[in-house]
Amino acid sequence: MSICNDIKKRYIRLSKGQRKVAQFVIDNPNVVATQIASEVGRLADVSESTVIRFCYAMDLSGFSDLQDKVKGYLMERGETVEAKKAIAKNRIRQQIGADIVKQDIAGISKTFNELKERDVEEVIQLLHQSKRIHFLGFRHSEPAAFWMFSNLKMLRDQVYFIEHETEKIAQQLAFMDENSLLFVISLDDEYEDLATTVEIAKRKNVKIVAIRDKKLTSHKEPANPVLIVPSAKEGGATCTIAIYSLLHILVETMVMQNPEKYCKESNSSKKQINLTAIS
Repeated sequence: MSICNDIKKRYIRLSKGQRKVAQFVIDNPNVVATQIASEVGRLADVSESTVIRFCYAMDLSGFSDLQDKVKGYLMERGETVEAKKAIAKNRIRQQIGADIVKQDIAGISKTFNELKERDVEEVIQLLHQSKRIHFLGFRHSEPAAFWMFSNLKMLRDQVYFIEHETEKIAQQLAFMDENSLLFVISLDDEYEDLATTVEIAKRKNVKIVAIRDKKLTSHKEPANPVLIVPSAKEGGATCTIAIYSLLHILVETMVMQNPEKYCKESNSSKKQINLTAIS
């Protein structure tokens, strides 16, 4: 039992002056641990002898014994305080994590509530039917475009990723025709960076699909269909998470609509990769 709990247990049996000392010890253990008996008496508004009598009433050998008990109590309480702080920090982290997850879910929900089912289905059909698919995403959009390219590359042939080099962009544009699909992902205000590329593709009767964070206001819309996700300014990282969720749905729905075709081609691609690695 700690000294403070012991004091509380014996409090009713103490004299009026000793109760003052008792309350002072409970409220100011750091002072008791570092000051002499006379100073504790002065601060508790009692005499030094009352402090000593309090010690005897607590079955202690004297004031130094009281100080030892109080120091032990402070050490134990210090560990408890640190443990409580750790628990509190963990709860804060958990709460922050929960808030972030809620924010992500809200962003994803907003995306899919605003999507038109007809547009989503049209995108999926274009992914099915197009002979060649080219993925394009500048700056912040590049990882999402590459993710989509990588996943479709495992499911079907003639899938291409457009890198940020003028020569390579020109090469792929020259390769595109009415049987090609240009799949554009554009976040923030990146459209200016790829507007020329998209316009050239449009003039070649290339089908164009776009995933963006907002509708265009300064340009005539070249893509059809267009899938909109929450504004990056509004959702921050949530915007990116919503895009990956949308891309995942597009890929999974493709496979679900024609599992025999894509599973077969996926297995064939894996065998080719394995044979290439062996040779």
